[in-house]
Amino acid sequence: MTEISTQPSPAEQLIDDILVTVQKTTVMPGVITWRNAHNGFKVVDLESVAHPGKRSSEWLLQARRGMPRAEFEREYGKQWIVYDGKPVYEYTEEIHMAIGPIFAKGRCRLISGWDAGPNDVNLAWALGLAFPQVKAITFIDEYYVDDGNGIDFIEVVKSRLALEWFKISGGFSMHIADPSVFTEDNRSKSCFANDMRKHGMPPLPGAVSFADRRRAVNDLMTEHYNSTQEGKIVSRFRIHERCGLTREAFGGGYCYPKLAGGVGGDYRPTPIKNKFSHIANAVEYACSKLEASLIQIPYEGRPLPPSGVI
Repeated sequence: MTEISTQPSPAEQLIDDILVTVQKTTVMPGVITWRNAHNGFKVVDLESVAHPGKRSSEWLLQARRGMPRAEFEREYGKQWIVYDGKPVYEYTEEIHMAIGPIFAKGRCRLISGWDAGPNDVNLAWALGLAFPQVKAITFIDEYYVDDGNGIDFIEVVKSRLALEWFKISGGFSMHIADPSVFTEDNRSKSCFANDMRKHGMPPLPGAVSFADRRRAVNDLMTEHYNSTQEGKIVSRFRIHERCGLTREAFGGGYCYPKLAGGVGGDYRPTPIKNKFSHIANAVEYACSKLEASLIQIPYEGRPLPPSGVI
């Protein structure tokens, strides 16, 4: 006879734990209490606004000035995902995240950033929607593989452009890549750029210098323009909400590591190499050559005249 246990399984217990409703009580502005349903402990959440002098928007604005966003969130915010390092960029989702429909009107163009190399198995691709008239870009798609194959990676990107983004520029994209894609592999005597050309995606080299790439992104992040489609002022650099890895990278995953044995704010001059750095590098390459999208093609979108000088 099989004995049937009446005890909930670990999975069922986890679901029960998630469904437990926590009753929170606001004692005063900035002080919230509740009872932990599992151990009975009373929890008190003390926020900065508990201090009467820290409740005004003027104080909040002053506190933000001169303080890196990650440090501000640790000190005053409610964001618990804080990475062990100094974020490369001051990314704020309230400013730099695009939400909802993707507007692709006018002479907008697709521009792809690639992070790859002759022996690199960590491959990243970021697709941006460039608006040449206002020199702005919104990243709308991403793809990253860890320990991947170059040919397979290229074919996936090509299929996405042809199927998912055909309505924009017919799926045609400019391709700005890590300059190392032009370096030949010692074994195959070929390079990643040749494989891209075979699939109809010839690459252009992005900026080699990390300082130049960072400057290109920072300039876009700190400038704004009036979006007629959305009817508001928006940043020239944005990441759509569908690009989770890219948002996480710019939110702090792409960061400078602390120096071993260093004190205070001592960090290494180059970011940590991980999945966040690869997708962020792809974004940087695209931004470093954004001016290429400003080049106007004669009679673009119209039939050529039967004769004459173009």
